[in-house]
Amino acid sequence: MRTVEQIKETIVVDFMNNETVADMFGFPAGDNFAAHFSKVSIINILFYLFASAAWVLEQLFESHKKEVEERIDRIIPHRPKWYRDKALGFMKDMMLIPDTDDYDTSDMSDSDIEAAKVVRHAVAVESSDASLLTIKVAGETGGKRCPLDDETERQLTAYLAEIKDAGVYINLVNEEPETFDCNVDIYYNAILSESDVRKRCEEAIDGYIKNLPFNGEYSDMALTDALQAVEGVKIVHFGGSKVHGIEVSKGVHIPEAGYLKTGAISVNMIAHD
Repeated sequence: MRTVEQIKETIVVDFMNNETVADMFGFPAGDNFAAHFSKVSIINILFYLFASAAWVLEQLFESHKKEVEERIDRIIPHRPKWYRDKALGFMKDMMLIPDTDDYDTSDMSDSDIEAAKVVRHAVAVESSDASLLTIKVAGETGGKRCPLDDETERQLTAYLAEIKDAGVYINLVNEEPETFDCNVDIYYNAILSESDVRKRCEEAIDGYIKNLPFNGEYSDMALTDALQAVEGVKIVHFGGSKVHGIEVSKGVHIPEAGYLKTGAISVNMIAHD
């Protein structure tokens, strides 16, 4: 929103650049306003009054815009992204303002608000027939994704039930990460240390799994590309991958929990001259 002074400055600039006005008052077009008009001059006072009136009008328009948006927000069913954002905005041990989906944070510091928001990762996915909305969530401990505790899950379930649109059925998923296993043959540059290249490959696999976006799609091809970028790797022969002991179908997988953790990683090193 513009301030009164910003609005007044716009008026002043247009006034001083107007050639007809410049001829009338006897100053060069584009000259400095303060060089010809004092703070107590009639022109300056009028400009301030005009700017104040424009500021009040802009405030009224902004207030009306917010009111209209709030009414539309209450009428139109929400999209999955809205539910994701609301899940991320959930605050543990706090009550909603009555008849709203917002919290009163006026007496809270930024650090208090951040500490109360325990859901660090969330995604909302609509079923094919739009009869069910699945919301996957996870917290975070020591920089690692993890499930929310039972009490937090209970509160979050109640919170979602209170803010959801009528007729929307929510399936909240708050689970341990699925275990990822893989087997890969690495043909490496024989001039380098086998143990060093192996370590870099294992780190590349672990990094790829950890850095997948929440509910992001795992891909054998993308993991192969990550290994191919490791220094010293010549050829990557991917032997297969499993999630919870089940072969990854068609080389791609979206985690049921929304995220994965590395399990048995078999890296077979083969010198390549």
